[in-house]
Amino acid sequence: MRPFTYLYGRIPLTGHDHVAILYRSREEAFRAASFLAEGLKHNNLCVYLAPDDYQAEMLSRLRGLPLDVDCHTRDGRLRLHRGSDTLQLLQQWTQAIFDDAERAAVPSLRWLEEGLWPAGLGFPMPHFFEFHALLNYQVKHYPSVALCQYDLERIETPHLLTAIAVHRHLVVEGALVRDNPFYVPAEKFLPMSPAERERDLLRLFRDVQFDVNKLLAALAGYAQVQRVLSESPEV
Repeated sequence: MRPFTYLYGRIPLTGHDHVAILYRSREEAFRAASFLAEGLKHNNLCVYLAPDDYQAEMLSRLRGLPLDVDCHTRDGRLRLHRGSDTLQLLQQWTQAIFDDAERAAVPSLRWLEEGLWPAGLGFPMPHFFEFHALLNYQVKHYPSVALCQYDLERIETPHLLTAIAVHRHLVVEGALVRDNPFYVPAEKFLPMSPAERERDLLRLFRDVQFDVNKLLAALAGYAQVQRVLSESPEV
């Protein structure tokens, strides 16, 4: 399958991918500016969901590129959003974004989200992850790629485990994990009670001796195996 784009110029992403990017410093949060810039050049509808200070920094990065960023924000090709207070409002806003993309018949929709936004609004994290489980369906419905970024230095361990569980694909230590082995499909995740979700996540964490670094290393190793297999000539 032909790649939809190359994240950071080297990681191939295909259409309809929903990817969690795990990064380690604020500076890395803005490496994906090129993902939005490329989309604007190709007449995509681009969304950036992030706290106000991240939005300001992202706009600054984009203005440093050969783009008329202000024009794109005025015509709605670049949508900035700081999040919502409730799951219902967030879902309504998201549905409107996808409806607008379909109505305008844009080639594709690019979604970039900074996972820090719920903290500033007091948005319940269980609802946040339910939203992302549901986002899998919307990404499959319309030509799109959704990138959801999580700062490893600021995210709580239970939330990191859940973020890994609700995203089918991951970028860990700069490597793509396609078909994340810890992914829990929405049709299984959503009906589970909070206690059932916690139980299953603890089982996952127990497998790596309750060590986040071991979990990340295991995922990075899995990505390496996938890369080697994909580059091996067929017998």
